[in-house]
Amino acid sequence: MLMPAIDLDASMSAGAVLQRLALNGYWLDAAQDAARARIAAVAARVGRPVEEVAARLARDADDCGAAIRRQWGTHVLWYARELREVLVACSHAPPALPLLDVLNLHEPDSQPPIDIGAGAVVMRNGVTLLNGEPVSVSLRVAADAFVLPARAPSPADMALRGADPLAPATAGAARPTPTPTPMPTPVAPPAGPIKAWPRIEAPDAKAAGEVFEVIVGFGAQAQAQVSGAAVDLPFSAEMQALDLQVELSAGPGVQAPEGWSRPLRVTAADVATAQVSFKLVGLEPENPAQPFLTTLEVRYVLGGTVCGTASRALAIMPAAHGDRLDPRPLGQPWQAMPAAATPVALVADARVPDLTLDIGKPDRNAASGQYVCRLISPHALATATGPFDMDLGQDAKTFARSVVEEVRQYGNSALLATALESLGRLVAERLPGEFFQALAELSGRLAPEPVSLLIVSAEPYVPWELAWMDAPLDAARPSYLGAQTLAGRWLRDSAAPPLAANAAARPAAHPIASLQVRNMATMAAWYSAASGLRKLPKAEAEVEALSGSYPGVTLKATAEGMRDLLNATLQGKSGPVAVEAVHLAGHGDFDPTRPDGSAMFLQDGAPLRSTLFRAAKYGGERQPLLFLNACMLGIGGELLGDMAGFPGNSLRGGFGGVLGALWEVDDDVAHDIAIEFWRRALPAATEASDASDASAAPAEGEPVGAILRDLRARYAGTAGTPVPTFLSYVYYGHPRLTLRRAP
Repeated sequence: MLMPAIDLDASMSAGAVLQRLALNGYWLDAAQDAARARIAAVAARVGRPVEEVAARLARDADDCGAAIRRQWGTHVLWYARELREVLVACSHAPPALPLLDVLNLHEPDSQPPIDIGAGAVVMRNGVTLLNGEPVSVSLRVAADAFVLPARAPSPADMALRGADPLAPATAGAARPTPTPTPMPTPVAPPAGPIKAWPRIEAPDAKAAGEVFEVIVGFGAQAQAQVSGAAVDLPFSAEMQALDLQVELSAGPGVQAPEGWSRPLRVTAADVATAQVSFKLVGLEPENPAQPFLTTLEVRYVLGGTVCGTASRALAIMPAAHGDRLDPRPLGQPWQAMPAAATPVALVADARVPDLTLDIGKPDRNAASGQYVCRLISPHALATATGPFDMDLGQDAKTFARSVVEEVRQYGNSALLATALESLGRLVAERLPGEFFQALAELSGRLAPEPVSLLIVSAEPYVPWELAWMDAPLDAARPSYLGAQTLAGRWLRDSAAPPLAANAAARPAAHPIASLQVRNMATMAAWYSAASGLRKLPKAEAEVEALSGSYPGVTLKATAEGMRDLLNATLQGKSGPVAVEAVHLAGHGDFDPTRPDGSAMFLQDGAPLRSTLFRAAKYGGERQPLLFLNACMLGIGGELLGDMAGFPGNSLRGGFGGVLGALWEVDDDVAHDIAIEFWRRALPAATEASDASDASAAPAEGEPVGAILRDLRARYAGTAGTPVPTFLSYVYYGHPRLTLRRAP
């Protein structure tokens, strides 16, 4: 049976495993230490009885499995286990005992994977992976399918367990780095784009303490070790050179004594010779049996715009081991596991954000909370820009779920403001101090204009907009990051499906900054008594008001209406209607036990899962702005290792921006927010100065990030009572996105 999985690492102690499971609502007994600590912390924060909190947080352990990752030398092995089995074993084990020994895991129990294409593999032991990350586990299936029968360890197992995984059974030399085919020099300067591939010259493995060189540029052919799609270098008869900034980063086990950033000038006459060099050195691994497995990540920056990424795997070996990779036959070799990359589109953003916070995950270990971030700006910063190590303390899913669910479940508590500030401080503590220093530096330089911020993240979960600022940029506004800046989010595309010829990437490498809107699609659910859901009169009223103010089409919240919207086959009174803005209002919910648990309810009460938005027929020249005015549809998610939830699936479906709420919203307040948002984002045409001119000039709206910044500032309320609905909206898109009514 396929079921969602909690990500664990075999090196975690039994106590750490119980703590992570408790944070996700799983325990055998609420009186156990990990469960009691979790319950008590939430009860104190929201001011509710411990018994009530325990009942509301608890989940059924039989509805989830465990995907256990184990590093064995330079290989990665996976194991699937019943979550209840893990709970029982860890509850009876010494707290400091590693999970590897608690469950008595053995190398042969992790069989070679079955490749099913497009980066997806099914492990014979029940773990399903996509791009090297666990996405689900299959348990309670026939032993002759993918799960091996249980057995006692054999002498060979024990010999393997006791052997040094870095001492291979057969000696092997380090693999030489293949030399890419050089790009021929054109006879004459080309008058159009040149196709090239990201180029990263680096060793597969290097001994700790040895300085080594990494060369970054472009090549005529794809390198087998490099993840990165073909790039169209946008040369023309008028433009024969590109001035880029190359930003390199890696995991905590690698240092760059001479810095991580280099300028790169690429000329059309000789693309292949344009390259930059970095000197790196690896640190000695704490555990000699576990090299640092990391990823070299390259960001190509043009005019302050992150235009895409490329990467390749790197192993830092113990100094005594040398540069030799481990050729063991079991598990997945680190160098063979796919690394994250995004399409590279070398186009500078005309409205580039003042600051981009780019969050990556070089260790590619979903069970860890280790990330690396860097700061990118079109302005010269005195503040250091990184890369900086980030530690969420837990894996991203656990961290974010604990944040969002507390707000969701205890939104009516009198201590909500205290709980939100506490959570905001928790989020802020995960960010480097240089991030807030850079914001302050830019604020002082750009005042009175606010700072625009784009958060590009490899994880879809953490609500960074809630980060608390002890030194707010504007003391008159709430101290949350989203109320202080023009903030937008974007997702790093770590699991992009292959593109067909001439197909546009969905989502694009970076968000659109302007949008012409001719028509809007509006939809509200008029819930009947038979639906089992209460009516939302204010949601009905907001859609009636919007449909009367903007041309387009009003849809019924039915399966047929949603089909026509997602298929872009809408019909108006005069024929087909193409829309560039979409507003949906209704009931929403979030089920944390599902891998992609957000749902919107149609007017007959049927749940509409976010996965349907993944198949929407948008993207390229038409990327509508989508406003989901319903509870909890702004929660990010992950499905099959890829961006999911309504934000992720909608971006994958080609929408150019998505707004949604992280928790329950008040119907009256949500109505007012929707009306004001669209009035300011998409204003009516201005009056023509000449009365004889029958046409009116289309008006440009305010930046979406500026509108949301103002709305979030109303969270404090007028009578000293916070209104959490104002703070609940999260926005995926360009912070300076402006809409204009098409003439």
